[in-house]
Formats: sequence, C-alpha cells, structure tokens
Amino acid sequence: MRPEKTAIVNEIRSQLTAADFLILTNYKGIKVAQVKELRKRLAKKKAEFHVVKNSFLKKASAGLPGFKMEDELNMPLAIVFGKGDGIVVAKTLADFSKEHNVTSLLFGFLDGRRFSAGEFGELVRLPSRAALLAMLASALASPMSSLATVMHKKLAGLVYVLQAIQELKGKSGK
Repeated sequence: MRPEKTAIVNEIRSQLTAADFLILTNYKGIKVAQVKELRKRLAKKKAEFHVVKNSFLKKASAGLPGFKMEDELNMPLAIVFGKGDGIVVAKTLADFSKEHNVTSLLFGFLDGRRFSAGEFGELVRLPSRAALLAMLASALASPMSSLATVMHKKLAGLVYVLQAIQELKGKSGK
C-alpha cells in the first residue's frame, strides 16, 4: 500500500481507538449543505462525521477489539465517532434522518458491543441517561420518603395525644 494510504488508514485507526463509540450510516442522497449541518449538530455532541473508503475502514478496524465488522462494508458508508454518550449522538442522527429523509443508521459499536439498526432504534426511543438516572433515584427515594412521612404522622399523632393528656391533667388539677 502506498504511504499516503497507509497514513490515512493509521489516522482512521487512531481515531477509532480513541473513540467511545462508532456508528456507521448510509450517506447516499445527502447533499453537501446537509452534511455541513449534520457535522455542526454532531460537533455539539463531541462527535465527528466522516466519509471514508470502505477498504480503508476495513483495514483500520482489523484487529481492533470491540470494532469487528463483517462484510457489511459494501455500500457508501460514513462513520460517526466520538467521545461521550453514543446514544445522544444516535438520537441526533435519527432526528436528522427524520427531518431530511437522508442517511440511515446501519449499525454501530457502543461500550464494546455491536448494535444493529433496530437496536439503535430502540435505544434512541429511551429517555436520556440523565433522565433514566433521575427516574432511578426517584424510585429509590420514594419508599424512604413514604416511610418518613408515615413516621412523621405517627410521631405527630403521639405529640397531639400527649398534649391532650397534658391539657386534661391541667384542667382536672384546678
């Protein structure tokens, strides 16, 4: 392989090893202005959109743990990779696809696991990670909060009974 091509493959490989996620999408039919808009949206999510030759991507991903690709690299593909939450990026891609009726999520890799387009579709319908954590915290706090309320009411009832007894003793002592 020529040195220029080897340098490109090495660059792709270094970006893949540094990435937290990789999403492959079919970019057929997307216009240059739409690519610019998509790149701006993805940059806000700390992700990048690149069109690469399939042969370069095959060579760059060969031997990398967590990025095993079979023979799916037979159509015009773009890669989206970056740091952070890959689900947020997949949601951004899905929203862009709905708005412009271009690009389609094919498959991707997240946390060392391969996800199909259908699995990504299920993941993008879920609430965000922060929302899920808030729901979990609420679910964990709810029983404790209910217990605290019940205990407070029992304690308040005891205080009212003691006050009533004290008032009765005060009235009868006169």
